[in-house]
Amino acid sequence: MDGHRTELSFKKGELISKQGLLMTHIIFIRKGFAKLYLEHEGELIILDIAQPGTFIGIQSLYGESVFPFTVEALTDTEVCLKDIKLFRELVLENSEFSRGIIEILNGELLRSYNRMFSLTTKQISGRFAELLFYMRNVLYASNPFKLTIARKELADLVSTTPESISRLLSDFKEQGFIKVNGQTIEILDPQKLESMCHCKSLHVSRI
Repeated sequence: MDGHRTELSFKKGELISKQGLLMTHIIFIRKGFAKLYLEHEGELIILDIAQPGTFIGIQSLYGESVFPFTVEALTDTEVCLKDIKLFRELVLENSEFSRGIIEILNGELLRSYNRMFSLTTKQISGRFAELLFYMRNVLYASNPFKLTIARKELADLVSTTPESISRLLSDFKEQGFIKVNGQTIEILDPQKLESMCHCKSLHVSRI
C-alpha cells in the first residue's frame, strides 16, 4: 500500500479537500492540524479538528464516494493520500485492519453523541471547560499547550463567539483555573473545571 500513496504539503488556510468533490483517496494527516466543516448556504459548521494520525474520508469508504465535508489546513500540514480502491481491498482482505477502521468509526460516532449532548445541555462555561480538557488531553496531549487554532475556530467548536472565548479565558485566568501566557495555556485546577463541565469521563476522549 505504501507504493500507492502521494505525499503533499499544504500551507495554513489552504483547502485539502472540498465538500461534494469526488473522493479518489483517503487522507491521512502526517503533520499539522486541519479543520473539518460543513458548508450550507454560506454558513460553516465545524465538525472536528483533525490531528496527526487522523484518517479523513473513511466515512465515505462505501456508498457515495464524495467528500462529506471540507478540510482546511489550520497550520502548515503534511498529508498522505492513499488510493481508495486499494484501501477498500485492504479492508476486505485484512480482518485486523478492518477492525481498526470499525473502531475509528465507532469512536467518531460516540464523539458526535457526546458533542451533541454537550452543546444542548451545558452552559457555555461548561462547554469551554470541556474544550480545554480536549485540547490538553487529546489535541495537544500536553499541559501546558500552545494554541495553534484561532479563537474563531475555538468559538465555532462550542457554538459561541470569539468575544465570549476571550472573556472566558480572562475569567478562568482570574479565578485561577488556568494560566495564560500569550498563546500558551496551562490548566491549573482541573477539579474546578471538572465540576463545571461534568466531563471527568471525557479526559481521554475527543469532544
